Amino acid sequence: MTEITPDAHLFFKEKPVTLSMILNRVAALLFVCISVTSCVTMKQNLKSKKITKSILEDEVLQDHFTGFVLHDPEANENLIELNADKFFTPASNTKLITFYGGLMALGDSIPGLIYETRNDTLFFTGTGDPTFLNPDFNNQVAFDFISNSPLHLAYVTPNFKDDIHAPGWTWEDYEYYFQAERSGFPVYANEVHFIYDTLRHEFDILPRFFEDQVQLYETFEKTYSHARNLHANIFHFAPDTARSAYKNRIPFQTSDELTLALLQDTLHRKVHLAQNFEFEYPQTIYSIESNDIYALMLKRSDNFIAEQLQYLATSELKIEMNSTAFRNQLLLRELYPYREQLVWKDGSGLSRYNLVTPQFMISLMKLILAEITIDRFKSLLPTGGTDGTIKGWYKPEEGQPPYIYAKTGTLSNNHNLTGIIHTQSGKDLLFTFMNNNYRGSSYPVKSEMQKILKHIHETY
Repeated sequence: MTEITPDAHLFFKEKPVTLSMILNRVAALLFVCISVTSCVTMKQNLKSKKITKSILEDEVLQDHFTGFVLHDPEANENLIELNADKFFTPASNTKLITFYGGLMALGDSIPGLIYETRNDTLFFTGTGDPTFLNPDFNNQVAFDFISNSPLHLAYVTPNFKDDIHAPGWTWEDYEYYFQAERSGFPVYANEVHFIYDTLRHEFDILPRFFEDQVQLYETFEKTYSHARNLHANIFHFAPDTARSAYKNRIPFQTSDELTLALLQDTLHRKVHLAQNFEFEYPQTIYSIESNDIYALMLKRSDNFIAEQLQYLATSELKIEMNSTAFRNQLLLRELYPYREQLVWKDGSGLSRYNLVTPQFMISLMKLILAEITIDRFKSLLPTGGTDGTIKGWYKPEEGQPPYIYAKTGTLSNNHNLTGIIHTQSGKDLLFTFMNNNYRGSSYPVKSEMQKILKHIHETY
């Protein structure tokens, strides 16, 4: 081996570094970076084209209208677009719009009651709070406040300026648990609840006020055709027609007089009706945390909570208790740039008049993520294979974490899914997968969606 002496540098001539040399090196580095980026982009494009082709050529998805967008929020770009600007019936994906409205209007807790004390009387009215005496919620701050008051009680009829059902709802669904009437002061979620007592092997009726108006049957009988009379609170119930715990409910016909009667029956106290009372110094009692409302609305896809959330927002915004007023607030402010991308008629998505584009659903999620963290958003959405409306779908491999966090939207012949997909490379991508106007069951459609989304999870 040749030994290099301390004077060896004398045998090497140092070349002077010129500007052209620097520029050449920078150009070479840029070429390498661009080449690598181009390769990555080409691979992404190939994957995107392959998935788009698989959707277009899928036998199940071919016979109806399908929209799909996959979006990378970090790069702020759509990776896949299919009918992104066409209009679809969103069904319960509408609840994501309502959720965003709640985020913009409500604080950490929802307003449960508006009240004012005058002399020896406590005057109180509703905010639209859907949790008041609702069996789904143990925390009853507003009810306890009224119940524990030593003052005389006076119920002030709410300034409710809306229809009990929204435009585009199916009128014959009035008797089903998923279409309870909307109101300014809901009590017991505006439904009669049938709770099975496993010791006595009997159903208890809640509220008990309706016990004399319910005909119970051991099994379904053809002697009655409806669970409730159309124009009267006369009920018929047989357990074998609604085994699921949260389906053992029948909406009742609401009125201020009935609300007053239910309050008196539950409080075991006299409550006066104050129809023309004007609040001078109103105060607000806050009930449960807003997060609890959002989670139940999104995970269970609770229509009643979604509708009432609109009125909670109007109470906080100090505007008329009207769902149109709530929607206009958003459409004229936060959603103004997107107003051409949606037709919005209710809070729950029951209305067939609702329309959205897949691109709007992506924009909506980006607005939501500007207000809350992605981890909080995930915690509120149904989780694939774990809970909510997709508990039986999108299950991860054994020992692996969930990869789908998304809101379903289902009506007859329509099924949509909008949310977050976590990929094996560690990315959180936004997606919306909309299917409208298919015939028959949603099962084949869901099965194909599951295959495609799993493929995205594994390859992106």
